[in-house]
Amino acid sequence: MRSLIPEKQMVESLRQLIRIPSVKGEGLPGMPFGKGIAQCLETTLKLCNQLGFRTKNCNGFVGYAEAGVGEEMLGILVHLDVVPAGNGWTYPPFGGEIHDGKLYGRGAIDDKGPAVAAIYALKAVLDSGAPLKKRVRLIFGTDEESDWEDMDYYTRNEELPSCGFTPDADFPVIVGEMGILQFDFVLEESNYKKEVEEKTAPAAKAETEAVINGGTAPNVVPDYCRAEFPLKSGGTLIIEETGVSAHASTPEKGENAISKVMERLYQAKIRGELNCSPPMEKLIRFYHDKIGFCLHGEKLNCDLRDEESGRLVCNAGMIRATDSGISLSVDIRCPVSFDKDEVLRRLAGEAEAYGFKIRNVTYLKPVFFDKDSNFVQTLLRVYRTATGDDGEPITMAGGTYARAMDNIIAFGPLFPGREATEHCKDEYIALEDLFKITEIYAETIQSLAT
Repeated sequence: MRSLIPEKQMVESLRQLIRIPSVKGEGLPGMPFGKGIAQCLETTLKLCNQLGFRTKNCNGFVGYAEAGVGEEMLGILVHLDVVPAGNGWTYPPFGGEIHDGKLYGRGAIDDKGPAVAAIYALKAVLDSGAPLKKRVRLIFGTDEESDWEDMDYYTRNEELPSCGFTPDADFPVIVGEMGILQFDFVLEESNYKKEVEEKTAPAAKAETEAVINGGTAPNVVPDYCRAEFPLKSGGTLIIEETGVSAHASTPEKGENAISKVMERLYQAKIRGELNCSPPMEKLIRFYHDKIGFCLHGEKLNCDLRDEESGRLVCNAGMIRATDSGISLSVDIRCPVSFDKDEVLRRLAGEAEAYGFKIRNVTYLKPVFFDKDSNFVQTLLRVYRTATGDDGEPITMAGGTYARAMDNIIAFGPLFPGREATEHCKDEYIALEDLFKITEIYAETIQSLAT
């Protein structure tokens, strides 16, 4: 099957998609997630149409390309939206440059590279002459990095696959995904008014409003944070910290810039240097006491674990705070055997003592497959034959479209031992890996649909 993969053409297709900054933006008619995502979806569907697939744009929410005939449908779910680029790139994040056998750019591994691999894998199967006994549908999501409105639209309006996979995780195959809980810790407006009224000493009032701004999304370890606070001695304290970006499912691979700034603010508060409102003082104390540099909810009374999926993971991903409003966005990966309501109860119990409420809750349920099922064993066989690696199925804290509909499993694209660069600066995919995963997906399509 490898000989049927047009490697040069595939690389140029991926570079074209990476050059489109498909970060979620302001919704427009027919473009619910902004111009960049709409352009990327149209470009992808045009490519698929040129390759001979049937295509459909579903009102800008999602698109698909299909080949083959039959009542049953094999689905391959990918996404074209990306997280913001962040800071500190060596090469342009939307340049699609190639250096030392690696193609760099936001989306290279998450998830435009795998999307292109799936497209050319299906094309290779068709070119092989193998008759498809099922339809194969490539489903192009556009809101995976945010609110999954794309999948909500698709599942309400389009035909669902009988089974399939999403190339948005790791090899060999992912049989379990933790639940994903996202929410904001907030101090409500009524609390502010009360707190400000209680600050009665006129001399204590600050001329400059305190501001903290850090992070780009809850599911990304923030690589930059800035705080500006008035001092009791006059003047302004400015704190800027850089960190290391990483996916929220693996915060140990990053360095949280928000936590670094908040710790410096706490130390300044202890020294009596800050002239800030009671709400800001509460935020500083709450962050130090209940979050800090912990990665597993240790201080929030939710350091939970189970045998199936491991230990809870917690990431403080974004903060927007002034004297007139505070919001701290958090991403938690819950072990598969724990109910989200139990986790929320524990969190609320810790936060309420500091005046914080939990708002804007979203939750994606966990996924768990029987590793001995024919479906899982078929994917394992294809992977092991192609790589010579006898690795076993795994579980993870990351979240994929496997949660969007039944009988979808995460399968690749990251090989064991490879550097994980999704959501990081200098995200890349090794070209040799790109070609290998295309070969694996072609063999998988042939095994499941012919």
